[in-house]
Amino acid sequence: MAWRNAWSMLGLLVVGQIAMSSGSYLWGPLAPFLVAELSVSKAQFGAVQSAFYVVGALMAVPAGVLADRFDGRWLLLACLLAMAIPLAVLSAAKTLLAVTLLAGLCGLGNGAINQVGARGVLHWFPPQQRATAMGLRQTGNMLGAALAAAALPSLALGLGWRAAVFLVAAGAGLAAVLSGLLYRERPVDLTSTPAAARPGLRAVAGQLFSNRPFVRLLLLAPFIAYAQIAMTTFFVLFLTDRQGVSAAAAGSLLSGALLAAALGRVAWGVIADRFFTHSRSRCLALVMALTAAAAAGLALLPVNGPLVVPALIGLLYGFCAMGWQGLLMVVIAESVGIAVAGTAVGVLINVAWGGFVLGPVVFGALADGPGYGTAWTSVAGVSALCAVALWLPAPVSRPAA
Repeated sequence: MAWRNAWSMLGLLVVGQIAMSSGSYLWGPLAPFLVAELSVSKAQFGAVQSAFYVVGALMAVPAGVLADRFDGRWLLLACLLAMAIPLAVLSAAKTLLAVTLLAGLCGLGNGAINQVGARGVLHWFPPQQRATAMGLRQTGNMLGAALAAAALPSLALGLGWRAAVFLVAAGAGLAAVLSGLLYRERPVDLTSTPAAARPGLRAVAGQLFSNRPFVRLLLLAPFIAYAQIAMTTFFVLFLTDRQGVSAAAAGSLLSGALLAAALGRVAWGVIADRFFTHSRSRCLALVMALTAAAAAGLALLPVNGPLVVPALIGLLYGFCAMGWQGLLMVVIAESVGIAVAGTAVGVLINVAWGGFVLGPVVFGALADGPGYGTAWTSVAGVSALCAVALWLPAPVSRPAA
């Protein structure tokens, strides 16, 4: 059909990502309510989020392999249902164990959707538009997170956190129906031979791990992820516990940071396409340098200071620390080639989510112990190290296809 062009399919991918991210990022906005009702420490609450990312990490590589081999339409539908169903059950959960287990199940869908979306963008868009298109797709991630941050605290205050979670589940279910009915993936003739288009797992592994730029990104990915998860999980608690901000106001500040992140994902894609076409890693280095500066600003923030200061720092933090995913996926895909892009993104997510899994526990333990200043300083330190490593020239390896 005529309407099934690159931009309409991108729109469906964005809608699906918004619904998925509304569930993926509900933990931070609802943190004060969950911590109070379940009577848990910050480190224990961090472990709930870690369970979500453990399952997502385990799903990442299998989902990448599936994305390279099967129709993205059905995979997108399955991803969204895998978020909607556990969230609906979680809305009735009454114990920390039940919440943790159901949070883990929610990770199934979230662990697969990036591979499906990245593959779709690579199929539909030419190289000179990919970073911008990938950034636009990734805005769905932050728009969903911003929607959760803005709406969920107020919904939890008015209706209870369980009703708020159920509404997020309903949104994911609706997006699943739309995806199944409307989304299609454009067929791509990767090579002239079917065997080459679908290499075996051993051949794919050899192509990926002999690619030195890819390996460098794998090593840095958990530390880049740590900077993001610190903000989404603990910014609201930081503002309420240390800065004396109300839960609703803190949620609004997080929402602003997430909207800045949505803008950042587009802006960094455009910047990369226009100014860093042949050195996208250096664009990512700039992102991490600014992230380090924002995290240092939060570490030095005076207790109970004026609200405008954390608001402005949050905007910079969101624009950079949560604006990197689309850019990183393009760097990965272009370094290895389209034929194995889904698998490569899956491997990257699997490794990066080490930061998502361990990050909340580490940050929470630092906040419980030495304090939030030390926790934010740890983020600033690893971000600065990532910036230096990414700025250095990478050894050249030939893409797989």
